[in-house]
Amino acid sequence: MTDFISVEKVYGILDAAITPISRKERLPLRDALGCVLAESLYATNDVPAFNNSAMDGFAFPGSSLPVHGLARLPVEGVSYAGVPYCGEYSPRTALRVMTGAAVPEGADTVIPFEHVRETTDDAGQTWIEFPHDEVKPGANLRLKGEEMKAGSIVMPAGLVLTAEWIGMAASLGHAELLVRRIRVAVFSTGDELAAPGTPGPLGTGRIYNANSPLIAALAQSWGAQAEDLGILPDNPEAIRSAFLDLGSRVDFIVTSGGVGEGEHDYTSKVFAELGGELSHHHISQRPGKPFSFGRLGEAGPWFIALPGNPVAAAVSAKLYLHRAVRLAAGALSDEIGGKVLPARALSRVKGRTGRTDIVRGHLEPQGEVLTFAPAGSQGSAMLSTLAGMNAAAVLPEDRASAEAGSFVECLLL
Repeated sequence: MTDFISVEKVYGILDAAITPISRKERLPLRDALGCVLAESLYATNDVPAFNNSAMDGFAFPGSSLPVHGLARLPVEGVSYAGVPYCGEYSPRTALRVMTGAAVPEGADTVIPFEHVRETTDDAGQTWIEFPHDEVKPGANLRLKGEEMKAGSIVMPAGLVLTAEWIGMAASLGHAELLVRRIRVAVFSTGDELAAPGTPGPLGTGRIYNANSPLIAALAQSWGAQAEDLGILPDNPEAIRSAFLDLGSRVDFIVTSGGVGEGEHDYTSKVFAELGGELSHHHISQRPGKPFSFGRLGEAGPWFIALPGNPVAAAVSAKLYLHRAVRLAAGALSDEIGGKVLPARALSRVKGRTGRTDIVRGHLEPQGEVLTFAPAGSQGSAMLSTLAGMNAAAVLPEDRASAEAGSFVECLLL
C-alpha cells in the first residue's frame, strides 16, 4: 500500500533541507524584480526631509484660528516645490504654498486655495479670509520624518523585491541592489514529447512539451535566472552529461515526469552514481501527487521532480518550487509561501476527504468580499483550465467540499 504524505510534510522537508545560498550579486534596479534583497537598506535622512505641504494652498499657524467668525490673514509670500520661501516667516501671516513645497517653522496648517476668499487692500496687501471651522490645526501638512526617520531600516534583508519596493530603493538613492538571485535549470523527459516549433501534425501519441517552458517562466517570474533545456533524452549518458554540466552553475535542477522508482528511471540511478540521493513521495493532494526531492552531493544543486501532467506540474511548482526558490534566496518567513486569501464560494467547490484538493477557478471582488468561482473542469492535463484562472481554492484533507456561500482559502496563481 502506498504511503501518502501531507502538503505540510513536504513543506517541512523543504524547510529542513534548503538553506540560503552564499552567492550574492549586485544588480541594477531594472534587473532586480522578484529577487530577494541580501542586505538591509536604511534611511540616510528623514523622509520627508522637511515639513511640506500636501496640497496647493496657504500655510499658516493653526494657533491663529479664531474661536468664532472669519479668519483673516495677510499673505506674506510664496513657497514652490524645489524653490522654498527665502524670507523670514512672520507669525500670524499666511504663505502661498504649492504641493510638496517647504513649509517654514511656525506654520503648521494648510488650507486649500478653493476654500479661501482672496482680497487686496489699497496698499496692495493680499489677504485671505475663511470660516474659522473650515480647516483644523495641523491639516494638510506632511511633517519632517513622518514616513521614516534617518537611520531606520526601510527595507530589511530577505524582502522580495516588487516593483513598489524597487521604487522605494530608488527613492533612497540606490541605483543597484545586493540580492540573491537563484539559478534554475528545467528540462522535461518523455519519448512522447516534441519540442515547440516542431512541424505538425504530430504523430499519434505525441504532444508538444509545455512543461519546461511553463516551469521556467514561473521560476523567472519569481526572480530566478531560468534556463529551459527542453527535452532530455531518456538515456543514462544524456542525463549524466546534463547533471555534470549543470552541477557547478545552477542552484536547482527541475524536471517533470519520468522520475520514480521503476527500472526505467535513469534519472534516479545517475543521480545516485554522482553522489546524490533522491527521496520519492506521494502527496495526498490533487492535482500533483508524485514528488521527488534531493541534492547532488553535499554542496551541489537541489533536484526537484514534478509531475508530468502540465496542470499538476504547474500547481506543484507554485506550491513547492516557489517555496524552495524563496528558501534558497533567504527570503523572510512571511515571503516564503504563496499568498492565501479567504473568499466566498459562488458555487459548490468539490473535493474529497483524505487529500488536499487544489481546485482551480477565478477570484474577483464583489463589494467588500472576494468571491471564488470554480472552473468547470479540473483535469490535470488540461492547461486551458489553468491559463484562464487566477486562483485555486485549497480544500484541506478533512474537508470534502465547500458549499456555495461558504468561505474557502484561495491561493493566488
